[in-house]
Amino acid sequence: MIDPVALQIGPLAIRWYGVSYAVALGLSMWILWKLNRKGKIFKTADQMYDLVFWVFLFGVILGGRLGYVLFYNLPYYLQNPIKVFAIWEGGMSFHGGLLASLLAGYLFCRKNKIDYLKLADLAVIPAALALFFTRIANFINGELYGRVILNPKWKWLGVRFGDGALRYPSQLFQAADSLVLFLVLLFIFSRKPKKGVLFFSYLALYGLFRVIIEFWRAPDPQVGFIFHFFTLGQILSAIMFLAGAIGLACRYRRS
Repeated sequence: MIDPVALQIGPLAIRWYGVSYAVALGLSMWILWKLNRKGKIFKTADQMYDLVFWVFLFGVILGGRLGYVLFYNLPYYLQNPIKVFAIWEGGMSFHGGLLASLLAGYLFCRKNKIDYLKLADLAVIPAALALFFTRIANFINGELYGRVILNPKWKWLGVRFGDGALRYPSQLFQAADSLVLFLVLLFIFSRKPKKGVLFFSYLALYGLFRVIIEFWRAPDPQVGFIFHFFTLGQILSAIMFLAGAIGLACRYRRS
């Protein structure tokens, strides 16, 4: 396994987890600006920086952490409230971050009188690529790992995450599907789709990919399986898929 600490300078530790978020943020801003030259959503660069700042701070960081605390491990954090702030130890919920990011984007659009769906269509493209880097960070951190490999022919895929078991590197599977999602969205963008198609495609495709990949990912031990078969991530992603599919159906029905 890779050391989660990228650089140690005395008591100061720079972790790969933080590096991945920094790279994802910087690259997302660059892609968003490049796409905006065609989409003409932001009137100034400062407007774009304002959106990215609030979505990253309020959506990704605060929403992602609170989503994990509330959805996945509330009893633990009620007993250890100071641990809520220890984000370097891992524990971020994608679905919590998504909901908070959507709210931050909505408030930004109201303030700046920008069409919400047009902005969402643009923002989901770099958002898909950003997930690639955060999933790599999950792998390095040894969190959100896969289920134990039982079939001998798949042993070559196995990685040990400290518990002695040979497991699927489900974080890398999710990194790969994030990269595929990014490329698919770029292709759809190049076809100049109707308003809302990119956003709802993102919801539907991410939800579908996540439901599938979760069959190789171990459920969070404090949550376990729901109905003896599904993970909490699968249920939340299935809702996300349905929302995207309904949104696409409404877009095309209206057209």
